[in-house]
Amino acid sequence: MLPQRIGKYEIVGKLGQGAMGEVFRAHDPVLNRAVAVKRISAGLDADEMVRKRFQREAQSAALLSHPNIITVYELGIEGDQLFMAMELLDGVDLKHAISARQMTLDEKIGVVQQICEGLAFAHAHDIVHRDLKPANIHILPGGKVKIMDFGLARLSGSEMTTTGMVMGTPHYMSPEQVKGQKADARSDIFALGCVFYELLSGHKPFDAESMHGVLYKIMQEEPTPVREAAPGTPEALAHIVEKALAKNPDERFPNAGDLLAALRQARSVSPAGRGPERSLDPERTPAAARPAPRRAGGEASRASSRSSVPPVSRGGSGRGLLIGLAVAVLAIAGGAWLLRSSVLGRPAPPPAPSAEGDSLTRRAIDSQVELARRRLDAGSYPDAAREAERALKLDPQSAGARQVLEEASAALKAIDGAVAAVRSATAAGDRERLAGAAFDLMTLAPAHPEAERAAAGAGPLFRPRAEAARRLEQEARRAAEQAGSGHTAAFAEASQLEQKGEQALQAGQAVQAARQFLEARFGFERARRNRP
Repeated sequence: MLPQRIGKYEIVGKLGQGAMGEVFRAHDPVLNRAVAVKRISAGLDADEMVRKRFQREAQSAALLSHPNIITVYELGIEGDQLFMAMELLDGVDLKHAISARQMTLDEKIGVVQQICEGLAFAHAHDIVHRDLKPANIHILPGGKVKIMDFGLARLSGSEMTTTGMVMGTPHYMSPEQVKGQKADARSDIFALGCVFYELLSGHKPFDAESMHGVLYKIMQEEPTPVREAAPGTPEALAHIVEKALAKNPDERFPNAGDLLAALRQARSVSPAGRGPERSLDPERTPAAARPAPRRAGGEASRASSRSSVPPVSRGGSGRGLLIGLAVAVLAIAGGAWLLRSSVLGRPAPPPAPSAEGDSLTRRAIDSQVELARRRLDAGSYPDAAREAERALKLDPQSAGARQVLEEASAALKAIDGAVAAVRSATAAGDRERLAGAAFDLMTLAPAHPEAERAAAGAGPLFRPRAEAARRLEQEARRAAEQAGSGHTAAFAEASQLEQKGEQALQAGQAVQAARQFLEARFGFERARRNRP
């Protein structure tokens, strides 16, 4: 039910609901203005961690009076429930703007520049956002950008968060956050690099089917190069994004102010000329300014037809923009390279992972091994081997991953041998031998195309093999029932395949019947191992 009042604020309507809080449109009767009032969701107000995050959001924003950061008017308490009043924002968040796919390149650069403005101000005041993402960036109808939700921010000297707590949104977390290490301004730079990449390409740089898959990619893989994911992106602009996405924090921009300086310098030296879509000649971009190639994935866009994000000057700005970007990247990347080479000698070792970081990495490895095992159980041996190899990259000592890899490799070797036997029997024109070879291959890979072709070529001789497949399936079914797995989804799916096999066998379709029976056999074996 909608509350009538929270503190002094008269509630007008509900604006939204998140995992931890709900936001209302309200009226401030004292100052006669519309505001947004946010409070902790019912049931979570007793959670001390949630309360601290809520307080941190208000305190961080209150310390940061900047045009590109949302303004918090009041942090209050009513009964035992915390609430905060803040400015009411019209327009859309960047997540929706990206999905709208209407922004020009100029507008995208303008949005990122404004994010840098606000973030640089926060970094200058020793505040790290730690959860920067498109949903936390709002674009007003006039094009102004506002950074929101400082709930995970770390204030200088604050004891509210500690090193080792894994916080952030998976797709935008930096490698050090994934490991549970301390997040500093460079972690925000990584998140901003993810946002910039998504703005340009329309795809998240690190995406996967599961959270653990995303975390694995952040730690171990490079995204698709920006210019592959977003053809037409100026090369110098791609260099800036890729520098921000460096896995080693020392190779990124130190803070948002430095990234902002690159964009500002590019615009300040931009004369009238070609449009910004033209890419910079690689030969004219110094090698020191070029970060290592990367890989990617996500969503592209523009805020709304009303949006007027500060544009790059038209008419002749493109070449100057690109040259400026190249100069800025060279200055920053080259300077950093010289500093490391001549002064530091070699990069400092990364901070030791925390217990929480180790735990998260362990869970990611376990999840990867489980995924590999599922692929193996499903008979997807190449996929199983790939997933096992990924797990072994994270932990070369993983016995589970090693076992899956060995089993998948053995199955693939057996399949290769069965395929060779099918081809040999086909070449010899021996139909009896062909029927046997086809059945052997089908027991290893029921859906293998060569098995089906060879079985069909064996004609009536394959009927006894279909009945043999039925016996194998029935043995697997009894074993699953004895293991108490008759209630699982895998058992139900296998039963359906069994019925289809019976129907095909009655219709005289021996090849189809054998395939259904053997696939049912795999399903019953999965059910016996209690795998959904």
